[in-house]
Amino acid sequence: MPDLARVAAEFGLGAVLDAAPLPGGHRDVTRLTTGRGTFVVKPGYQTADLELYERVASALNQAGIRQARPLRTTAGALVSASGHAVQEFLPGRICLPPSAAQTTAVMRHLAGYHAALTKIPVSAVATPAETVWTRVAGARYLVRELPGLLRRHAPPGRAGDRPVTALLGHLERGLPRLCDLPRQLVHGDIGPDNVLMDGDTVVAIIDFTPLRQPVLFAVAGAVYWYHIHGQAEPDLDAIRASLAAHRPWTAPERAAWPAMLAREALRRFATPFAIAAQQPRPPPAWPQARYQAVVSIMRCWPRLPALLPD
Repeated sequence: MPDLARVAAEFGLGAVLDAAPLPGGHRDVTRLTTGRGTFVVKPGYQTADLELYERVASALNQAGIRQARPLRTTAGALVSASGHAVQEFLPGRICLPPSAAQTTAVMRHLAGYHAALTKIPVSAVATPAETVWTRVAGARYLVRELPGLLRRHAPPGRAGDRPVTALLGHLERGLPRLCDLPRQLVHGDIGPDNVLMDGDTVVAIIDFTPLRQPVLFAVAGAVYWYHIHGQAEPDLDAIRASLAAHRPWTAPERAAWPAMLAREALRRFATPFAIAAQQPRPPPAWPQARYQAVVSIMRCWPRLPALLPD
C-alpha cells in the first residue's frame, strides 16, 4: 500500500481516516477516506490517458451521466510526485450475475453515454501504443493472423477448428460493412464487472478503456459479456430486448451487426493465443468459455440480423 498520508497531502485531501483495498478492484487500487471524503487511489500511468479521462468525465457529468472525476494535486497535476492518481469514489456495487432488469438498464445507459462522448473529437484520442490487446481488436488482424496463431499455439487437434474457421469467414465477408461505420471515442470493455449498480439503476461505468471505434463495437462487447460468454445457449429474445433498449439503429449498423459480434467473440478467443505468441511458452489452455461463445454465435448466425429491432 502506498504512503497514503503523502498522497493525501499531495492532493490536499486532509488527514487520513481510513484506507483499504478497493472491493472488487485491482490489488494496487485503494479506497481512501479523509476529512474531505472518500476517494480512489491508484498508480498514475500515462498522463495523456488521464487528461483524456478528465475530458471524458467532464463531458459525461455535463450530460447528467455520472462518472468519477479525477482530482488534481495542489500543484495542478493529475499524477502526483509519488506517482499516484486520485479520483472521487462512487458508491455502488458490481452485480455478478446481473439480472435482466440490470442488463436492460445498462444497455439503455450506453446510448446516452456514447452520445455524450461524441463531444470529444476522435482526434483528441491519442493513438495507443500497440499491445496484444489493441492488435486482437483489429478485424483484419483476426482474419489474417488467427489461423496461424492456432496452428502454432493451439493444443493438438484444435489448430483447424471448424467453428472458428467458419466465423472467421463471416467476419472476412463483413469487413467492408465494418469499415463503413463512423468511428468515435468509445469505452472498449463494457461488461458486468465494469458497471457499478444501485439495484436496477446504473451508477457509473468504470475502468474507462478509450478506443476509436464505432458505437456498435462497444455495444457488441456488452452483448458478448452480458448475454453470450458463459451461457450454455444465448437467449436471443433477451439480446433483442437489450438492443431495443439502446437506441434506433442505422441501416449501416444493421448490416454490420453480425460481423461486429463475430469480431468481438473472435478477439476474446484469440487473446490467449496472441499472448502466447509474444514469447516462447507452452500452448495456452484451450479457452473453453470463449470457444463456446464462438460456437454459440455460429449456431444462431442466421438469426442474428433479426435481433436488431426495426
